Amino acid sequence: MDTKMREPTWDQCTANDKVYDGDGVVGYAIWYPQMGGYVGKAIAVMDKEWVEYKGGSRKGGCIDVFVWHNGEFPFGEEDDNPREIHLCDPEQFIVFGEKLSELNSRGCRKDNSLW
Repeated sequence: MDTKMREPTWDQCTANDKVYDGDGVVGYAIWYPQMGGYVGKAIAVMDKEWVEYKGGSRKGGCIDVFVWHNGEFPFGEEDDNPREIHLCDPEQFIVFGEKLSELNSRGCRKDNSLW
């Protein structure tokens, strides 16, 4: 990680401010989803340019997320910040989240009582 990249502020994460600009990559402040009751400030670093070819292969398009998490779960000790997570295809996380939502609603009514 480049030493110029610093933990984003609350306001930067909320506004998704550009907080990093490096050789061929750009970073935006973002909130990392709540896990274990704790949120995380994060910077999503992505390629400035990438190409997707017919057949699904691509050059670039991966995202490195640097997370400053304010609790132990799920990352370990708090002073290990930031943690780096490499995403090869962000679309997979959209599908994963949608599937979790679908599975979470199985067996429950809209009033949250079990069938």
